[in-house]
Amino acid sequence: MIKITVPATTANMGCGFDTLGCALNLYATFTFSKSDTFKVTGCPSEYQNEDNLVIQAYKKVFEYTKNKVFPVSLTIDSPIPVSRGLGSSASCILGGILGANALLDHPLTKEECLKLAVEMEGHPDNVAPALLGSLCASFMDEKVITTQFKVSDEIEMLVMIPDFKVSTEKGRGRVREEIDFKDAIYNLSRVTSLCKALETNNRTVIKAALKDRLHEPYRKTLIDEYDEVEKICENETAFFISGSGPTLICIPDQDPNLLIEKIKQLKNHWTCLILKADSEGAKEERV
Repeated sequence: MIKITVPATTANMGCGFDTLGCALNLYATFTFSKSDTFKVTGCPSEYQNEDNLVIQAYKKVFEYTKNKVFPVSLTIDSPIPVSRGLGSSASCILGGILGANALLDHPLTKEECLKLAVEMEGHPDNVAPALLGSLCASFMDEKVITTQFKVSDEIEMLVMIPDFKVSTEKGRGRVREEIDFKDAIYNLSRVTSLCKALETNNRTVIKAALKDRLHEPYRKTLIDEYDEVEKICENETAFFISGSGPTLICIPDQDPNLLIEKIKQLKNHWTCLILKADSEGAKEERV
């Protein structure tokens, strides 16, 4: 049996639209064992079939390596919520790719695993940190180019997950196809400083650099009680949308439990987690 552990991620971080992603210490596990037929457990019944994203990714490795597919029994244990902006699809894709790679005795390099994951996900900002860990700045050239940055152990993130979904497609549909030159410069001028500030826990720079003009002004309109949560977090180091939402993240200065008490009084039910950056990325073990 092979167990693959993949961290959740937060992407699009403020000024890092479609570029920055960070692995979080919230983990999905995918356990594979050879079987006579494909079996999937641990997820809603509608996903317990070969159309499951993990199984699709698993089969992609066999196609890429020109091996005959053999069926597996797959057990999923994932606390990463679906369609909340925390990289649930990236975790499933990597779970399938890394599971197949392990069962085939590792014909793929880590770079090839990333390549296949990006082909399925469509962009690298979630899959790169989920695979590699830490904060990753990624872009596409002829291949995926990723640069890793450490995130200070002193940085905690208050992750606020509402009880409603926003699909990536719907969130992206709100983003403008044309932008003002000054808004592009506004974001670009902040990205490098943000990466360094997260490494060094420079709160002053983090607060200034995590601002955005390209996606959050449009995506926040899809998030009920966004303004109320922003008000609660207004005096903290940073506040931003995770992925395309609706999860919101705060980097607090005060005890995050004090903020959680206020969040609990809102109309919607918000699940609040206190997380840190994961530095290791996806892991494999034989069980």
